[in-house]
Amino acid sequence: MRVIIAGAGQVGRGIASALRGEKRSVAIIDPNPEAIRASQSLDCLLVNGSALSRDSLLRAGISDAEIIVMATDNDELNLLACSFAKKVYSEQVGDRTASGLIAIARIRNTSLVDEIKGAAPLENWSRADHAVCASEEIVEHLVSGLLAPSLNDIVPLGDSTWISISEVKPNSPLIGSTTAEPSQAKDDITDFIPPIYAIKSKGEREILSTGSEIIREGDILVFVTNSTSKFALITRALGELDSELPELPTVAIFGATHLGSKIAHHYLSQGSNVVIIEPDLDTANEIVGSEIGINKRLDVIHGDPQDEELLRELAIDEQDIAIATLDDDNLNISISMRAKDKGVPRTGLLLKDRALVEAVKRIGLTRPISSRQVAISAILKSIHKNYPGSYQNIPSLPSIVSLSTKIHSEHVLLNSSILDAEKNLDVRVVMIHRIDADGTRDVRYPISIESIEIGDRIYFLTVKDNLRKVEKSLGN
Repeated sequence: MRVIIAGAGQVGRGIASALRGEKRSVAIIDPNPEAIRASQSLDCLLVNGSALSRDSLLRAGISDAEIIVMATDNDELNLLACSFAKKVYSEQVGDRTASGLIAIARIRNTSLVDEIKGAAPLENWSRADHAVCASEEIVEHLVSGLLAPSLNDIVPLGDSTWISISEVKPNSPLIGSTTAEPSQAKDDITDFIPPIYAIKSKGEREILSTGSEIIREGDILVFVTNSTSKFALITRALGELDSELPELPTVAIFGATHLGSKIAHHYLSQGSNVVIIEPDLDTANEIVGSEIGINKRLDVIHGDPQDEELLRELAIDEQDIAIATLDDDNLNISISMRAKDKGVPRTGLLLKDRALVEAVKRIGLTRPISSRQVAISAILKSIHKNYPGSYQNIPSLPSIVSLSTKIHSEHVLLNSSILDAEKNLDVRVVMIHRIDADGTRDVRYPISIESIEIGDRIYFLTVKDNLRKVEKSLGN
């Protein structure tokens, strides 16, 4: 698979790095020589030019490409460039409809993909096969992460399934046991520690767990669970303890941005009281007049998020959660630090710069989310739409990915046991989504399944080096 990426910013380079990890052929186009120089370590074909330049596309190998990703910072350019790339491709290979080239456009402006006020669905009128706006994924990563802030990372997989990744602390009761033992500690499946499916020891590469690895302090463990209620159990097992979060937490959101509005909508729909603090009067008024503005549990305040008097009037110390969603990374960090200093137990913040996430975690802020990192994962999902099921990148464990597959009457895994499926594909099956005869939807752990049935959706982990084998076996 040859993939061309237009845009050598953090998102473009992140996509390229992930694809090179899969041994894919990648070309990057960017008009900025500095961005091209920053990409030299990626072992990609680098083209200093424009996505709207025929010469640049030809030098990048458009005639051999299967996918082109428009990941510049200009949404309109990304959509236009998809159309132009398909025109050039069709001329080169004689494919009038350019059916052999998949075009993906990154969309940053969330209002553009609004089906009521915006232009969505963009795929209906543009020549982009996939228009990727990661706003829903960003919100999901943030709100799920705030449920267990001491965990390093929580990755939503869909179908009420989450990957939880974190470090073994010095007082963890898991130290000295094997990776298979924790989930076998309870006979009652409702009260057991979710299984460990991957492990990364200090100085070593992450691997899929066989169950025989000895857990040591500092190891990074990967759990998969079908309930957020398991997060607290995982946290305690790792030697951490999060403060209890009320069933309906009070939430302060700094910034009436589109993402801030989406986060507010999530908590309001759960029954929480939410206050939004917005420094721009017009933006604050816009929220008041929006769909969520009529909710009696929402307060919108126009003011400076760093105004001490305003924070006292707001009683910020009584809020359960504080989330900064403004467009300035440094301001979001400052607001979150202030909220934490005033006693808010859970602080979330959105960042653009991927490099800031680990630094922010080190200073004790609980859940920083990089919008660019989530965008990379969302675009990688679109790139891997050729897989029979969904694909999920795991940023903190770059050599491991999650896939899912739907079982049909001719599927290679039909009627297999979990053990046989894992052995044949060299994967770890982590969860099964099954619809019973009475129509009941259930998300089950592998230990509760005797054999794989028609209609099951199987979620599993594998290493990137094994992707091509899995792809071939699943019938791509």
